[in-house]
Amino acid sequence: MKKVVFADFVEYNDPNSKLGNYHYCNSFIRDGYEALWVSNSYNGLIYLKNKQDYMFKKSISTAQRHELAPGIYGFSAFASRLYGNYLFSRNPHIALHQERYIRPDVRETLRQLQFDKADILWISNPKLYWLTNVVDYGKLVYRVADDYSKFKEFPNIEVVENHLLSKADLILATSRKLLDKVTQKGYRAFLVNNGVEYEHFAPETTPEPAEYAASRRMRVIYVGAIKYWFDVDAIETLAKETDADIYLVGKVETDLSKLKPLENVHILGGRPYASIPGYLKHADVAVIPFKKMEATDAVSPIKLYEYCSAGTAVVTTDMEEVKRMNAPVYIAKDQEDFVRGVKAYLRDGYDRTPLTDFGKNNSWGKRYQSIQQLLAEKALVHK
Repeated sequence: MKKVVFADFVEYNDPNSKLGNYHYCNSFIRDGYEALWVSNSYNGLIYLKNKQDYMFKKSISTAQRHELAPGIYGFSAFASRLYGNYLFSRNPHIALHQERYIRPDVRETLRQLQFDKADILWISNPKLYWLTNVVDYGKLVYRVADDYSKFKEFPNIEVVENHLLSKADLILATSRKLLDKVTQKGYRAFLVNNGVEYEHFAPETTPEPAEYAASRRMRVIYVGAIKYWFDVDAIETLAKETDADIYLVGKVETDLSKLKPLENVHILGGRPYASIPGYLKHADVAVIPFKKMEATDAVSPIKLYEYCSAGTAVVTTDMEEVKRMNAPVYIAKDQEDFVRGVKAYLRDGYDRTPLTDFGKNNSWGKRYQSIQQLLAEKALVHK
């Protein structure tokens, strides 16, 4: 049986987050592959940060096959040294050779898991570079989904990334800015934007979320991570200048204290992926209020495709990749224009058909077909 090893940041079975690699992994399974989903390595440092995460990683760290879904197995390695933004952990050589710090011997563990050899090694998480040293792979795919050098979680990550680029047989970039960054280093890469599980978001009927029942006002929704790039000021201004309820769905990792006193802002936290279509379908406008910065300019926002697939009007800040997408959405020039765009949709309504058509034409299935064509063309191997 053909085998693929995925190295990602997010757990395959994370209930709230189903990003690109989750969908690509499922596509490989439908194509007859077995998959190993490799999580970040762990040790006691992870226990101090997140006990639940530590316990899950520990549960999939042995040489037994831990099935996460039919044909998909999970693994996380115990390593005495971790790479990241921690004391004594910022040296990129830890990521380049982490197999030296993994116990028991990771090569033997992978052999027992029957994933010491793989047709494809697919890496999106540079922290897991060490897999290239221990997996006998046919082709290495490096999927660049963010400009990792702009994230504090990845100190000196360029060193690791340069090694990945030099080894990769196929380099995929999810935005033009990321593509340009790779090609400027002299490597050939291919633009494959993010996509959407269209069928999940498109159903005509979905249950209305319980949180919506408390008010009959119009609704503005945001779904996704709420980190330092989230423009809290834009949401505050929007809340004060509209009579709509604003719902924020996602894990909160930045200060939202100025929003909490506003009675029409509802901070809901994370919600299961299965319930997200209901939040979108029963909302009037969906927003992407990201600050404009280098990191966000490199993003191909999955939520834009999801919003469109649900047929919900979208107002977004003017990130570079969004402007290139030619999507039927309102791209705001500044904070004032952002509020203006939301108000216009709330007041005038909109045609849902162009939105759903855009979602349908940008499915993960179509993206996967494109990647399979690239993998089949030996001329693309640049090593």
